Amino acid sequence: MNIAFIPVRGGSKSIPKKNIKLFNEKPLVYWTAKAVQDSNSIEKCIIATDCDEIASTVQSFNFSKLEVFKRSAENASDSASTESVMLEFLKSSDLKASDLFCLLQATSPLTTGDDLDKAFKQLEEEKADSLLSG
Repeated sequence: MNIAFIPVRGGSKSIPKKNIKLFNEKPLVYWTAKAVQDSNSIEKCIIATDCDEIASTVQSFNFSKLEVFKRSAENASDSASTESVMLEFLKSSDLKASDLFCLLQATSPLTTGDDLDKAFKQLEEEKADSLLSG
């Protein structure tokens, strides 16, 4: 199974709850979640948040692939790393060694489902164990 993971915390200091601020008439996180929903390569989208308002907002998208993971307050602090929340999720999940785990950023609203499908195709064709885009 191919799983997308989008960390979205509520406590940004510069722009609180920035990931649910409107961007082109939709919450910013919507665009990355929609890319996953539109992807033929990804079966599940995990949005990891500590904020009930963000959880409610993303659930309102009604995307069939989307699940909310309630991240701990410790892993939503200013000093927490992205890796720490990924590990928190991975320790609580039942992923198999054959599953692919994909980290996406909510602050990349121009990513499309086609972009994700091309990335997974490249990963497979090159028989690589990881892929980084920028």
